[in-house]
Amino acid sequence: MKLAHPHRLTALGAALAALSIQACSDDNNVDRMSTGDAAADVTATPDVTVSPDVTASPDVTVTPDASAPDASAADVTLSDTSPADGSAPDASPDAPSDAATVSCPTGAPELVHTGDITADETWDCTRTHVLGGDGVFVMRGTLRITPGTVIKGGSTRAALVVATTGRVDAQGTAAQPIVFTSNQPAGMRRSAQWGGVVLLGSARINSANSDGDGGVTGTPGTNQIEGIPPTDGRARYGGSNDDHNCGTLRYVRIEFPGYELSTNNELNGLTMGGCGRATTIDYVEVLSSADDGIEIFGGTVDLKHIVIANAEDDGLDWDFGWTGRAQFVAVHSPTTSTEADPNGFEADNEPRVFGATPIADPLIYNATFRGPASANMVTVGYRGGVMRRGTAGRLHNVIMTGYPTQAIDLRDTPTIAFAQAATPRLFANSSIFFGNNPAGAQFADNGADMFDEEAFFTGPARMNRTVDPMLPAYVGTAPEFAPAAASPATSGAATPPADGFFEAVTYVGAVPPGAASNWTTGWTAYPAN
Repeated sequence: MKLAHPHRLTALGAALAALSIQACSDDNNVDRMSTGDAAADVTATPDVTVSPDVTASPDVTVTPDASAPDASAADVTLSDTSPADGSAPDASPDAPSDAATVSCPTGAPELVHTGDITADETWDCTRTHVLGGDGVFVMRGTLRITPGTVIKGGSTRAALVVATTGRVDAQGTAAQPIVFTSNQPAGMRRSAQWGGVVLLGSARINSANSDGDGGVTGTPGTNQIEGIPPTDGRARYGGSNDDHNCGTLRYVRIEFPGYELSTNNELNGLTMGGCGRATTIDYVEVLSSADDGIEIFGGTVDLKHIVIANAEDDGLDWDFGWTGRAQFVAVHSPTTSTEADPNGFEADNEPRVFGATPIADPLIYNATFRGPASANMVTVGYRGGVMRRGTAGRLHNVIMTGYPTQAIDLRDTPTIAFAQAATPRLFANSSIFFGNNPAGAQFADNGADMFDEEAFFTGPARMNRTVDPMLPAYVGTAPEFAPAAASPATSGAATPPADGFFEAVTYVGAVPPGAASNWTTGWTAYPAN
């Protein structure tokens, strides 16, 4: 069954032909719905009720020839844990636990959403939710998405965009992750079949008066997010609130996304602009994005337990002054790409004003960047990382292997100055580099700047090693990130700060060596199509 939904999921009442639905509000204001058999000429019964914060919409229609499978209500309890002031949410006993399971029907009927969400709304797994038209903008209120829910992009431009005035609370579980995917059937899914997920906040960025595509517009400290037309004012981001909360993504998969509005102006799998440190991004996978896996445009957002697989451009990309933290980041680069310069990660400060502040300066512990190695390459070369345009960035406990061109390339004088400072703000320490150039030198390409990356990254101050981390054999559609138990990555790690975000570790890389079951297993998936 496919329900047309022009504005938002605000009513499943008087206009629902062919369904008998009961919506009720529990103490946490969560809609619960049960769907019966469809009948051609059934009109809404007077016992259908709508929860107090939901208003009926006459625009909800039912496809006449659709039939509805039996679907029982998913008894979900999920509360908005995000304070209205944008501060960090407190731990909530109502948040789904990893052990919790939800009753999700097989073959859930489709519900199409378009336009703006302007009040609290819940999407659950009793429906397959479709982003229609150019997608859905969360303008006000919180969009709650419960465990096991599937959201499909109904067109190449369809995206879920959370504006600076809205919020998302998408909390899956390890057993039942939330899945954003293509609307095509399995076997026909490819990258670029829908837009992706976009979170916009009001934290500081360093791009003033920029439209993100080389033009100048807007007000200082704000910008227009890439991939959305510059005339669409809903997609502005940036401000002065570094504690802004864009919401929560936990146990979420994003598959086959990426839309190109114009050259170098694309939506990624997950795009974040100006998201603040109260935002929670934890256990998120991006698979087969047509552009970057995750791109961060400024802000202070933190990342944890991230898997990026087979992004055609960069795995992780940051710009415009990102100063957040990240731990446990696993990137698996593909064997081929339609992009000219794909990398494991790509780091910029501001593309036109390299010294714009705040300077991009993330703090990253425990990452694995895995390239396909020369033997598996099809069309293009890769670098493990490119750092340029005035960025800083402090990396610890990284495994980088299999990038045929080189490991990390530093470009331009302002960027290199951060590496050469008395107290460096750009480095990779306590890391392992292996098999990143067929000639044997991990940092072979000095480029026009003639900076000697080999001497810098392998010098004694960096405490790096060029040894085999003993990862399993590279397989394009089956990423593996756990080194063997005997791997040298079992030791030599730097201790992360005890700041409440980082976890204490003794190993190098995103995943503990010898771990047959690790944080990447169970909730991730790597379908080829």
